[in-house]
Formats: sequence, C-alpha cells, structure tokens
Amino acid sequence: MIGDQKINTLKKIHSGKVRDIYEYDQKKLLIVSSDRISAFDFVFEEEVLGKGSLLNKMSIFWFKKLKSIIKNHYLDIKPDFDQEIIEKSMIVEKTKVLPIEAIIRGHIAGSAWEEFEKTGNILGNEARSDMRKYDKLDEPIFTPTTKSEKDENISIDVMRNTIGSELSEKVIDTSYKLYASAYEFAKSKGLIIADTKFEFGIDDDGKLTLIDEIFTPDCSRFLKTSTIDGENSETFDKQFFRDFLIKNNWNQSQIKIPDNIKSQIIERYRLAYEIITN
Repeated sequence: MIGDQKINTLKKIHSGKVRDIYEYDQKKLLIVSSDRISAFDFVFEEEVLGKGSLLNKMSIFWFKKLKSIIKNHYLDIKPDFDQEIIEKSMIVEKTKVLPIEAIIRGHIAGSAWEEFEKTGNILGNEARSDMRKYDKLDEPIFTPTTKSEKDENISIDVMRNTIGSELSEKVIDTSYKLYASAYEFAKSKGLIIADTKFEFGIDDDGKLTLIDEIFTPDCSRFLKTSTIDGENSETFDKQFFRDFLIKNNWNQSQIKIPDNIKSQIIERYRLAYEIITN
C-alpha cells in the first residue's frame, strides 16, 4: 500500500498487474512498483512485502548498465516522497507505448516448454527432440506477444503489420543485443537468464526507447548456472510461485498465500538482486 500522502496529489493514469503509473508533469511519469504479485495473468490481493523495492532497484541497475545499447526512459531524478516510496519509484520520460511485448528465449521454459512437450516445436520453431526443460537453445529466438491483460503469442508477421516492418526490425535487433549483453553479464555472476520480456515506446523525437522494467524476476527467468538439471533446476523468479499454484490445483481465484511461500518468493528475488548487482 502507498502511505505517502504527497503521491495523492498526482493523477494516477494506469494501474497494471504490479506497477502504478502517475503523471509527474507534462513530460514525465512516476512509476511505482507495488508489492503485488501476479501469476498466469492473475493479480493476487495479498502482497509480498519488499518485492516492489527489489524490482525497482533491479530495473534501475539494468537501465544504467545497458543504456549504451538503446536509450531508455529512466531519468535519474529522485521524487520528493517518503523513503519507502522512493525505493519503489522511478521517474521516467513519457513515450508512446508500442502495443507489443518483445520476448527473447535463450533456454526452453514456460509456454515454450509446454508447446514443445505437445508438438516438439517451440512456438513454431523447430527444436531438438532430446531437449529437457531449461536446456539452452541452439540460438535465442524472438517470440512477440500482444500487450494486454491476457498476453497472447503472435507471429513476427503480425507484429510487422501492427507496428510496421522497419520498427519491427529495430525492436528485434535491439532485443537480441540487450539479451546477449545481459546474458553474458549474469552468467559471469553465476546466473542464467533463460528468457525475458521487453517493452518499448517512441519518444518525442521519434526514437525507439526501452521502457517499463528489464531483467527482473518478474519479467525474466533466472537459473543458477550450477543447478541446470531439467525439472530440478533452481530458479530465482516467479516460477516457484507458479509451481506452488499448479501443485495446489489453483482455480484462478483469490487465495491466502501462506507466509512460508511469501518468504521463499522474496528470498529468491533478493538473492537474484544480490547476485546480479554485487
């Protein structure tokens, strides 16, 4: 919950699964990463305390580190709020948000793994028949999705028809470069980024701009390099929570998340942050 009354003077323009967006001024937004948690496009009422500040700090770390690859929307300005809000917040440049999400997959997991089990393909791409969950792909693949409450996989052709061919190629090329750079850095720290999601916008000068969050445990899958072993791989992201829901036959309704599950979620997020940033 947001306790700083100063923030109530700002106009809230969007409330997403995790982030709340406020109009800071005519050219800037304030993004607050809440402690909400979502899974399978469902937002839970219970919060995981400390999650928002970890997500925010992780994104800021990567925005600063990868800014040579592409301009991003992060502005190094501290809002005049209580420290608790500052830790969860970033002031960013307004952009015109592209209506697609860019997914890069370097290892087989998530919906890609589910399709492979059913068809032997990875979202329309051929794959080796002997692959296990979390195995590294021969080459990373780009698989765009819609940007909506229920994200859906789309083809690159549909993406080109939606945002244009030239812009699509820039998004694809930039996504590969961002992933390659972050992958090697994380690997040097002992973590593998199995897959990740990017969002982009266009600034006032017409430049492609990286927005939202990047390489956090909410939008990426992190694996410990020493434990990649199919289903037994150790993850540092939301997969632990997804697995808990599946195991307990969750039925897309609100539940009380056990305290020990919350503790394990925040501990995995904290470890991912510390491994990457230290």
